[in-house]
Amino acid sequence: MKRVLVCEIIYQTTGERWGIFPRDIGEFQARLVSDERIINNSNTNTIIKRSANFEIISTSFTPDEKNKRHRKALEDLVQELQQAGWKQQPEQGTEWYNLTFRKK
Repeated sequence: MKRVLVCEIIYQTTGERWGIFPRDIGEFQARLVSDERIINNSNTNTIIKRSANFEIISTSFTPDEKNKRHRKALEDLVQELQQAGWKQQPEQGTEWYNLTFRKK
């Protein structure tokens, strides 16, 4: 019997840019998950694919669904996953970008 892999897209802060308007630099990451959701958020071995980096206002803490750069980074990551054989699932996490995919 083939094992089914499951991944979920999360947001991860990867750096920061200081100035008059400080910004966090982050990316979306497709991570392998278990029944308990993300296997280990600090373990880079669970990362399947990453989006392009983008900036968010430091006080926002999470990507904005209305921001074109944030949406494009997510859409490009979804397209890469689908091209690699991952199938998007109907279930979704608490955030707008927490999409789930499965692959045999």
